[in-house]
Amino acid sequence: MSNYHSTVSRREFMKGLGIAGAGFGAASAVTPVFRDLDELTSSAAAHPKRAWYVKEREFGDIGIEIDWNILKRRDTRGYSYWNPMIWKQHYPAYDMEAFNKALDNKTKELWPDYAGPTTRDYSLKNAMYSVGLGCPHYLYNVEQFGVTLPHPAPRPEAIGMPNWAGTPEENFQMIQAAFSLIGLGPSIGITELDDKSRRFVWEYNNYGQHIIFDDNITETYRTANPPTIHIPSSHRYVIATHNMGADEILRRAPSTIGACTESISYARVAYAKSFVEQFIRGLGYNVVYGHSLQAAPAMDFWSGVGEHARMGQVCVTPENGAMMRTHAIFFTDLPLSPTKPIDAGITKFCETCGICAESCPVGAVPAKGVNRNWDSNCDGQSFDNDIESGGTEVMYNVPGYKGWRVDGFRCLADCNGCKGSCPFNAIPNGSFIHSLVKATTATTPLFNGFFTQMEKSLHYGKQDKDPESWWHEPNAWHVYGSNPGLLG
Repeated sequence: MSNYHSTVSRREFMKGLGIAGAGFGAASAVTPVFRDLDELTSSAAAHPKRAWYVKEREFGDIGIEIDWNILKRRDTRGYSYWNPMIWKQHYPAYDMEAFNKALDNKTKELWPDYAGPTTRDYSLKNAMYSVGLGCPHYLYNVEQFGVTLPHPAPRPEAIGMPNWAGTPEENFQMIQAAFSLIGLGPSIGITELDDKSRRFVWEYNNYGQHIIFDDNITETYRTANPPTIHIPSSHRYVIATHNMGADEILRRAPSTIGACTESISYARVAYAKSFVEQFIRGLGYNVVYGHSLQAAPAMDFWSGVGEHARMGQVCVTPENGAMMRTHAIFFTDLPLSPTKPIDAGITKFCETCGICAESCPVGAVPAKGVNRNWDSNCDGQSFDNDIESGGTEVMYNVPGYKGWRVDGFRCLADCNGCKGSCPFNAIPNGSFIHSLVKATTATTPLFNGFFTQMEKSLHYGKQDKDPESWWHEPNAWHVYGSNPGLLG
């Protein structure tokens, strides 16, 4: 039985929507049509690979306005990439001590009876950090080249086999199967680089490397002087996916253990990245991993993994909410069938929600009432002073789209309060209400305000449990920390 069921009856729920008894009114336009909720939840149409209410958009339409005269390949030299030393240089008000105090205050606000972190909480957090973000071996390998493997997978010709020759559709299915074994997914999107999507790739990354698309090579390489990364132009297929977060812990953020899922996810992706490189090499094709090659969520939106949300730099999916962790982006010459951008009503829902902003201890997430806009949202920065447009400052957010952006000068650490509170985190099919809410959100935005209040009361997305409770609930100890209901 799901841990997330409420005691609201079906009739009470429908009455709360204002559609019980008198007919569905505005909601009657929702398709497909089912005679009752039992038929909806038991029908094959309610449980396809992607739910029936998730609509496909046309290629290039991600549901937010983009000014292609402004959005271009950017020079990110000087960007901190979460480097405290550079933060202090560019942002004099940087104060990690104040951030930690605000985090403690938010934790006490959410759980007044919580006594605070214990030795084992710190031990868990520090152990995760030591093998994740704190380990040069893993952290280095999460970049484009990383660790040289002593026994790379042989090319097909080395073992007397031909190169793999599947159709783009077969190849996509193959990628999904292989990725599932190494912990990537379950949401995977494919896009092709074109004049527009190539603009998501940095011109220079924060390490100062010039990223060059090269028509004359088949495998990527880099140079030290000048610092460059050469990517074959033939690597036009982009795979966008993630490592699934440890959701039971993430739902208990912001807290000491709530940050664990961030650190360990990088280690898992660093491991998975090497597997993907070797798997595609063994097929007779080539690939380059793109952790610091581009603004990662852009490829998620472009390929339909998820939608833009109030959290700005976080992709939210209809199946997994904000539970998807470290981005994993691959550029390859393996032919793959593209997936379209989606409309599951997520961006629209965020307009009237704001729960993630309320969960942020430092006000980094735009508050409810702040609509999508063209502004920087980084404290003290304006796109009018963008160094790439003749100004003097390196921008910490990307201009050129009308959306929400997190204040990177305030979001200083792995807090995860916003991600852990998203209403779309509800376990898929854990209750008929969860499925119906997501479907209604996607098709009838009229009820979004009601659903926001419902989430605040019933906590489908975020558990109403303090961090200490995780240690005492065996049902919350999922393998790799992820509820099986989130894994497809």
